[in-house]
Amino acid sequence: MASRALSSVRALRRYSTQQISSATISAEARRKWGLSGMPSPRSILNDDSIPVDLTEDDDIVNGARPNTPPPHLRKPPTSPTPTEWRAHRESLKRAFPNGWSPPRKLSREAMDGLRELNRFDPQKFSTPVLAERFKISPEAVRRILKSKWEPSPQRRAQWAMRQRKQRDEKTEYRRQTRLKEMQETEDILLAKQFSGGLSLKG
Repeated sequence: MASRALSSVRALRRYSTQQISSATISAEARRKWGLSGMPSPRSILNDDSIPVDLTEDDDIVNGARPNTPPPHLRKPPTSPTPTEWRAHRESLKRAFPNGWSPPRKLSREAMDGLRELNRFDPQKFSTPVLAERFKISPEAVRRILKSKWEPSPQRRAQWAMRQRKQRDEKTEYRRQTRLKEMQETEDILLAKQFSGGLSLKG
């Protein structure tokens, strides 16, 4: 790993020390493009004959707007909402008067809990109350309470194993991602240290 970082650092140093100039034009290019009588162009860094317009920076330098707050502290505009946006917002309010609430899918455990609550006290945990608690429609609650289907113990064991496997895969993926990020950070720090751009205290 260190030898690879050293070789890449050496290549960078070699590349940065070479003098690459756009002003050097080969004889073949001069002949090809008919530039034989023209002098080489001067570098833009050394050419002071062309005036550079810096008027756009005057406001910042002179402090023309000193009391302008930074972008994260600015208040939203007070100008009215454009017509198209207002029409779209009103159509959404008409379509969804209670706000956007997509249908939820309850887990098997939540369905069992819903049935147990209703069985415990049907008066207190009625269909509308359960629908509001579980954030599903009253029709969905009615169907869950009406359903008598129960998964077999083997099916429940399969589901539990599948959930455990998915959880382990997700944990392993997060661990691998974290290790990869740490390795990349270590490589960058090592390259900076070998190039002389970083001094580690320790």
